[in-house]
Amino acid sequence: MPPRGDDLAALAQRTSPLALRRGVAGFLLAKAQGCRVFDAENVAYIDFVGGGGSNLLGYANQYVLDAIRRAATSSLAAGFSAVAEVELAALLEELLPHLSPWVLTASELEAWELALRWCRRTTGRSRIVVFDGNRRGAVEAFQVAPVGPLGISQPLLAGVAADVSRLVRVVPWGDLEALGTVLDEVGVDVAAVVVDPLATQFGVVPPDRVFLTGVAAAARRIGAYLVLDETITGFRLGRGGAAEQLALEPDVSVFGSVLGGGVAQLGAVAWRRELGAVPGDDISAPPSPISVHAAAATLSVLRNDAVYKRLEERGAQLQAGIEALAEKFERPLRISRVGSIFSCAFSRQPVVDGNSFARTDHESWERFQRLAREHGLLLPSRSSSPSFVSHAHGVKDIEQALAAVEATLRRMQKEDEV
Repeated sequence: MPPRGDDLAALAQRTSPLALRRGVAGFLLAKAQGCRVFDAENVAYIDFVGGGGSNLLGYANQYVLDAIRRAATSSLAAGFSAVAEVELAALLEELLPHLSPWVLTASELEAWELALRWCRRTTGRSRIVVFDGNRRGAVEAFQVAPVGPLGISQPLLAGVAADVSRLVRVVPWGDLEALGTVLDEVGVDVAAVVVDPLATQFGVVPPDRVFLTGVAAAARRIGAYLVLDETITGFRLGRGGAAEQLALEPDVSVFGSVLGGGVAQLGAVAWRRELGAVPGDDISAPPSPISVHAAAATLSVLRNDAVYKRLEERGAQLQAGIEALAEKFERPLRISRVGSIFSCAFSRQPVVDGNSFARTDHESWERFQRLAREHGLLLPSRSSSPSFVSHAHGVKDIEQALAAVEATLRRMQKEDEV
C-alpha cells in the first residue's frame, strides 16, 4: 500500500525535502480536478493556489487533456523543433499582433535567461534594474535584496554569487524618484529595467499607471529596454495581459506557464514588433510537444470573451464576500484584487509597497490559512504569494469557499476569547 499521512511526510522529508516546502507548505498533491485538489488521504480542498497562477482554465480541463492525448499519439518526441511550435508562435502573433517575433522555451527560467542576455548583448551593457516588488521566481539575477543607497544589492540566497548581485540594482516599488537617482548613477550601463506590473512579491498591489508610465519613460530616457514580466498576468488579465490592460508598450515581454494550461511547463519571450528584434544564436532547448499542444488548446479556449467575463464575476463575488466577512468579524482582513488575481493580508492599511507590506500581520495570515485548510480551503502559505480564481470556479464553489472563510474567522474569534 502506498504511504499515507505521516508516513508519506516522513518519506518526503528523507527523499525529497523540497517537496514539503514548495507551493503550500506540507501539502502533497495526489490529484486535481476542476477547482479542487486532493491530498494523499483523498481529502478535497477548494483551491486558490492555482499552480502559482498557471491553472487558468481549471485542473484537467477537457480541451487541454484532449490536446495532450493527441500529442502523445502523434508527436511525443523531445528535442525537436516541431511543426506545432511554429503554429503556436503564429497563433500568438495573431492574438497579440504588436509582438513579434516569439521564442518558445521549455521553462520560464530559460525564457528569462534568453530575454536578459538579449538585452545585454543588444545594448552592450551589463546592469539590470529591478524592483523590490518584482516576482523572483527561479531567476538567479532576481535573487537579490537591497542593502544600501542607490539600489545596491546583495545575494538573497546562499549560493548566489556576489558578482551576480553587483550587476543588479533594486529600487523600491512605487518610488520614481529613487529610480531616477539610480539611473542617474548607473544608467549608462543599464541594459534593462524589469517590472512586474502587480508587484506580486507583495501579494497583489493594484497597478499605479502613473508609476508604470514613469518607469517606461525612465528606461527609454537612458536607452535601456523595458522588460515586462507577464509570467502571471499574461493571458490571465485578458488576452493582451497587463500590457493591454495598463496601456503599456514594453520592449520585451516574458510569458510563463499559464500558456501550458496548468499542466505543462512553458516559457515565451516576445519583442515589440517595431524593434525588428533578432533573438540571437543562444538557442535553448525546444519546449516539449505536450507543452506546445496544451498551450494551443488553452489559447483556443481563451478566444472566447466569456472566459474573462466569468473570471471577473467570480473574482468580484469572492472579494465582496471576504470584505463582508472581515467587517462582520471585525478583522483587518484586506483583499486586493486585479481580475482573477488576488491576495489577502491582515492589515489596517492598504498594501501599496514594501514598507506597507512589511507592516502586515504575517502571523495572523499563517494562522488563518492553516485553519482555512482544516475547513477545506487551500490558500498560499505566505501572504506574499498571490492567489488565483480559475475558470472552473463556479458560483457555488465561491459560496463554499466563503463559508470556509466564515468558519475560519469564527474559529479565530473563539480562540482569541479563550
